[in-house]
Amino acid sequence: MATTLSPTARTTVTRHHERAVDDRADLFAVLGEALLCHVGIVRDGAPVVLPSVYAVDPDGPDEGGTLYLHGSVAAPWLVRSPLTQVCVTVTLLDGVVAARSAFSHSMNYRSAVILGEARRVVDAAEREHALTLIVDHVVPGRTATLRATSRKELAATTVLAVPLAEASLKVRTGGV
Repeated sequence: MATTLSPTARTTVTRHHERAVDDRADLFAVLGEALLCHVGIVRDGAPVVLPSVYAVDPDGPDEGGTLYLHGSVAAPWLVRSPLTQVCVTVTLLDGVVAARSAFSHSMNYRSAVILGEARRVVDAAEREHALTLIVDHVVPGRTATLRATSRKELAATTVLAVPLAEASLKVRTGGV
């Protein structure tokens, strides 16, 4: 796997391009630290952005690694997302930058954007792996303390995978 991000026309940082970070390890660090992502989809011709818990497998089966999402099999956004383009964003707010002028106020942040075609995870071993990653991402080591997931619970859960091949990372640090 490449150690740097390869910007595409869709992931090239244009505003404050000097804040773009191309180190893939930095992308994985942000994805590893944050707990919540927002998933953008088009539903019935209109954009919708929804929060979700996620996990990442840098060595996952997709190009660049795999980002996993999960939810109810009845959730419209999960039902309609496979084989469509999605946008996943993760932002860590590191601080508010207050200036003498409102125009110069800012925030220090690390923000990742991942674009790609979502796929439904149907392989049982990959689904189990993804769900374990998601639980342990939120509470490290938690799955080792839990009872096994029931067939009914698995049947009620959809898992999507998004490749990490097309991603960007933007970081703002410093003062005014």
